[in-house]
Amino acid sequence: MSKPTIQEMREQLVNNEVDYITELVFKDRHRELFDFIYTNSFRDFKNIDDNDVIEMYMNLYGDML
Repeated sequence: MSKPTIQEMREQLVNNEVDYITELVFKDRHRELFDFIYTNSFRDFKNIDDNDVIEMYMNLYGDML
């Protein structure tokens, strides 16, 4: 398996966020959704530094590479 590009890492991180939020909505976990958005609203995956993307990605998927 080849190493993902920065853009692929960004897309996967965003997809993870969307999946998690979708799960919270469908399971009516409104307080957790509020807390998640409140504490994570700083994320701007389009403009985040490449090194931060790599670090976040490796924290989630590092063992799989």
